[in-house]
Amino acid sequence: MMYRLSFYLPLLFLVSSSYTALIGQNVVPIESYDVDLLGGLQIEINSSADNYYVLQMRHNDADAFEQIGTSIVKGNEGRTLLTEPLRALPQSHYQVLEYALAQPGDQDKDGIDDVTELDALPNSSPFNAASTVGINDGQVAIDNRATFETLSVDNVIIPWAPFLDNREFVKFAVADIFSDNPQIYFINSNTHYIHADFYNSIGWYEMDFSGEITYYPNLMSANGTLGVYSFSYSFGDPEPFNTVQKTHELIAKNMPFLTNNLSYYVTTFSEAEYFDDKTEFDNSRVHVVFENEIFEDIEYLPLNLAEGFGLLRALEPEDTPSATDIVLYESVPNFLPRVGGIITSFIQTPLSHVNLRAIQDGVPNAFIKDPLSDPLISSLLGKHIYYKVEEDRYLIREATIQEVDAWFEDLRPSQGQVPKRNLDYKEIRPLADITFDMSDGFGAKCTNVATMRTFGFPEGTIPDGYGVPFHYYHEFMLHNDFYTRAREILADPEFETDLEYRIEALSDFRKDIRAAEMPQWILDDLEVMHRSFPEGTAVRCRSSTNNEDLPGFSGAGLYTSKTQHLDEGHISKSIKQVYASMWNFRAFEERDFYRIDHFQAAMGVLCHPNYQEEKANGVGVTIDPIYSTFFTNYINTQVGENLVTNPDVNSIAEEIILEKIDFFEDRIIRYSNQVADGELIMTEIYRDQLRDYMEKIHDEFALLYGAEGDNSFAMDIEYKITADDQLIIKQARPWVSFWAALPPVSTIDDQLQVALYPNPFVNELHISYEGSYERIVITDLMGRTQTSVVATDLSSIVVDADQWNIGPYFVLGVQEDGSAQVLGKVIKK
Repeated sequence: MMYRLSFYLPLLFLVSSSYTALIGQNVVPIESYDVDLLGGLQIEINSSADNYYVLQMRHNDADAFEQIGTSIVKGNEGRTLLTEPLRALPQSHYQVLEYALAQPGDQDKDGIDDVTELDALPNSSPFNAASTVGINDGQVAIDNRATFETLSVDNVIIPWAPFLDNREFVKFAVADIFSDNPQIYFINSNTHYIHADFYNSIGWYEMDFSGEITYYPNLMSANGTLGVYSFSYSFGDPEPFNTVQKTHELIAKNMPFLTNNLSYYVTTFSEAEYFDDKTEFDNSRVHVVFENEIFEDIEYLPLNLAEGFGLLRALEPEDTPSATDIVLYESVPNFLPRVGGIITSFIQTPLSHVNLRAIQDGVPNAFIKDPLSDPLISSLLGKHIYYKVEEDRYLIREATIQEVDAWFEDLRPSQGQVPKRNLDYKEIRPLADITFDMSDGFGAKCTNVATMRTFGFPEGTIPDGYGVPFHYYHEFMLHNDFYTRAREILADPEFETDLEYRIEALSDFRKDIRAAEMPQWILDDLEVMHRSFPEGTAVRCRSSTNNEDLPGFSGAGLYTSKTQHLDEGHISKSIKQVYASMWNFRAFEERDFYRIDHFQAAMGVLCHPNYQEEKANGVGVTIDPIYSTFFTNYINTQVGENLVTNPDVNSIAEEIILEKIDFFEDRIIRYSNQVADGELIMTEIYRDQLRDYMEKIHDEFALLYGAEGDNSFAMDIEYKITADDQLIIKQARPWVSFWAALPPVSTIDDQLQVALYPNPFVNELHISYEGSYERIVITDLMGRTQTSVVATDLSSIVVDADQWNIGPYFVLGVQEDGSAQVLGKVIKK
């Protein structure tokens, strides 16, 4: 029989390579085994200077030894000592492999031999298959304390977060942790405060999960000394024991200077998962530190030093706050709109999205341990308060309506807003007969859904149904003389000054609206529409007003949508419930704050079949408003009817940065905690569909809104996966970014004479001031210096900001003693 040699050459190469690796290593006897005073391992072997040695580990005697070693060292002539960064296991759990320096192996199977990588530490690592990056971006190993300090945050001016002293942290990201070539990056957190910035910078899209390593110098470690390096996963998310153990080992072997002082930080959010796996943790060498151990003596942490007024409300994540609320949360929703102030009973990180929003809006934000145990706070729930966050204390007292109104008067738009109300559309229309330019008669929600039906999507992608125009709401209000009633309510002095009276008066008004009669012609028209749906269809009646998506006012979540179920009789019941929601307390307060004319506000209704037993729902934005990645979409998805917009308590939505071009791999920021570990709700087929839909929606609406070429424009999209596995688009509205829609919130002292102009600015920022400063420093939200100008004898500065990122910045005046005064906040657009 004849064989073609060319066919077998690749196979021969593989066999030869494997054979070389096998004959190039020997198992070396352990001559002595000891545990040092810190609980670390000390193994001695007979050795040669011509070889290097790899320590292998297994968790149990019955297990095979791990393929990738846990420590590596070049041999001495005679005896060599091997150590390990973690707590010592019994001697039977170790073996030592000997390799010739002249014929090295490749532990991480990245194509670079062990010796080359060991010599290049920390730019490369024999236990890390990640590619080398520059120190400005990060490292693949942290070989000593000095490297950790280089990568960790330091030397930044963060006047609103003084408690950051001695809280150094380095972000990390991991891929392929359960493979033979795991990758971990230790990110330079001075350069990249956001993980995604790092991924973009180096073009790395394989990340499976990420987190932070924080150094606590005053915390007792497992080795009995002070100083703990503690790792946690992003957002404090939980991970199962196997993942935690692998992360623990991967970090340790690539931080060889550790001395049994690496711990897993169990946050309040991850405690339940930990206790589920507690037996496994107890039987492992993963040392655990709990959040309450780190912060057990901390009753109060100021996160943003500011003051404000508002209505004190204890909220769950499914509640939507208004701009005038001081909110108290145990856990927070994925998206937090502008509020008057924030109190949390859980520890926030300074870089949390909640705190970034607080800094951006200039509102007070603090952690207060068990806030409702403070009789002052608990007694003021549901009342207007004054709230101030200082470095060493918080101040809370009851406030008058006049104080609150005066405070917000400075923040409110200077001019009243009169929404367009076209009453000329006098018939209920099928969506096929409603166009984009009819939003002044049907509301943007209705017309946007109708418009998307013309984009050429597959049948069923966009709901079909009807639009009930503003004319019907107007005639219903006239028929019952409700406009007169509303004017009388608003004119009542007690309504203006007494909060509880205001809440009760609006509640009574809504009850009357729900119970009121409709003109017979409206009942007839609604009945005809209802009967046109297929028999057995439950109809979803969704609010569609003319006071949403205005400049500086999104109105999202203010109004109520109702489902007309099969046993509920005439559909007018649900229509009146939607109409009544125009006078929700929160909706009224929000309109009032933004000076929107209540009597020109009008309610349309979008009616379409109700989706039942849906498999998933989500929200997407055609930019990335959270991580500011380039040329991407941002999506949050949750299983079933657990709404992303109104999530169940402690539910975690799946979070993905969705690339606009499918050539690049989407980035899974975090998984939902409502599905099995590692399982995606938005599988590749759904992501590809949504990617195409979002591009089409963005581009078409950019033309319709006159925003073509405007990089700040984006669409906010709600989507579902139905019981029939179809991806549908429920809604689309223009996205109003956190900062663009709101006037800059100045933190300037009233006595300071400072001019910052133009604001917002594009390329140049002019700063004029009176005062004596050594330097004028401009930082981003995280305190990273953008520019520093010597200010001696200067009173006017022009700053070139052409290369700065879009977003908000702080202008600081720095005195000779190093103290910094916030002169103002500016925005680059």
